[in-house]
Amino acid sequence: MDKIERLSESIRFRTVAGKWEEFLKFHEFLERSFPLIHSKLKVHRINQYALLYEWDVGAEESLLFLAHMDVVPAEEEGWIHPPFSGKISDGYVWGRGALDDKSSLMALMEAVEGLLERNFTPKHNLLLAFGFDEETKGYMGAQKLAEHLENRKIRIKAILDEGSAIVESVFPGVDKPLALIGIAEKGFASFDLVAKGPGGHSSAPYRNAPIERMAKAITRISKYRSKPILIGAVEDFLKTLGHFTTFPLSVVLKHPRFFLPLIDLFFSKLPTASAMLRTTMCVTMLNAGVADNVIPEQVTATVNCRIVPGETAKEVFERIRKIVEDLDVEVVRSEKWEVSDPVEQSNTETDFYQKLVETMENVFPDAVISTFLTIGGTDSRHYKHLCKDIYRFSPIRMTKRDLETVHGRNERISIQAYQHMCDFYSELMRKL
Repeated sequence: MDKIERLSESIRFRTVAGKWEEFLKFHEFLERSFPLIHSKLKVHRINQYALLYEWDVGAEESLLFLAHMDVVPAEEEGWIHPPFSGKISDGYVWGRGALDDKSSLMALMEAVEGLLERNFTPKHNLLLAFGFDEETKGYMGAQKLAEHLENRKIRIKAILDEGSAIVESVFPGVDKPLALIGIAEKGFASFDLVAKGPGGHSSAPYRNAPIERMAKAITRISKYRSKPILIGAVEDFLKTLGHFTTFPLSVVLKHPRFFLPLIDLFFSKLPTASAMLRTTMCVTMLNAGVADNVIPEQVTATVNCRIVPGETAKEVFERIRKIVEDLDVEVVRSEKWEVSDPVEQSNTETDFYQKLVETMENVFPDAVISTFLTIGGTDSRHYKHLCKDIYRFSPIRMTKRDLETVHGRNERISIQAYQHMCDFYSELMRKL
């Protein structure tokens, strides 16, 4: 079985949260597929389903590579090929996890297995840590893996996780592929808005009932834009874009601090780009009413916030409270929702970062490399107390259309892109 067939088979396992037997079957598949890794490396099962592979060469420091086994659910309807078929067709491997994140996991394993075949010995200890609940915030997988490493007092020199990629035709006016390295990560927090009042019959409505006040609160939050904050990772990214756009946009992007209000206005129509400049707040859940003829006594709305480095969840909570305080709507820190402050910027002067860039230049010579702010959450945030130098990059080429398939229909990875992934991790490990 070659590496493409192994990737295909990995996708056939429905490793969705709650289907724990599938994770155990996936473990068995990895053991069959990578015999050298399982005979020469130390293998630990953490919290039953997480995996830690330890290539211990007696060095003082370790390099940690992260990926996750779990995928989001997928309905069969609307897929060209069934989402858990792993179908190899038209130059692609199709299925849930092909991009997020089975390809990273399998490519890391292919790289290590290949190095063992060639009797390679690394200068640092190499660790592969695979969580099983990244899509549900990683508290059972990545957090337990981090606790295991901390309890053993293992020194981590640098960490590489998913979070950014090589994107093509995503940013207007830029015709070159952009290889983006996430050196910082936004935090997240969810808060509940609660409006209470007398109930009653819908035949005799009254003004300022809970649902009316909540509607006003949601409207305010939806229209509110936090002030833009330009962190170093985003500033460097904008300057990089400036070298590949035309006048006058090129001048604006090359001087982002001077033209920040103008950039903010330009990005207002690009949600992903705008999210790099500010803390975002989005109402994602509503709960109200028991019948169509009853005025509800309580209305609850959940606001999900993605917090830019430089701000904290506490500050955002106070901001929301002030937005709605005159509407008699309470803002509640519910135990249902987790809170995670942003992960601050990593150092770009480290040996690991330099080797990462060199490898990107060799494997993807046409790509423009830049730092980036990861706006979603990754497992790597659970390791921030173990290591300050965390980098987020998956060596996958993705167009805007490809990005839309992540967590969507028809997720797939090209065979050529996956070959490049395997080559990338192998070369990076050799360079390090």
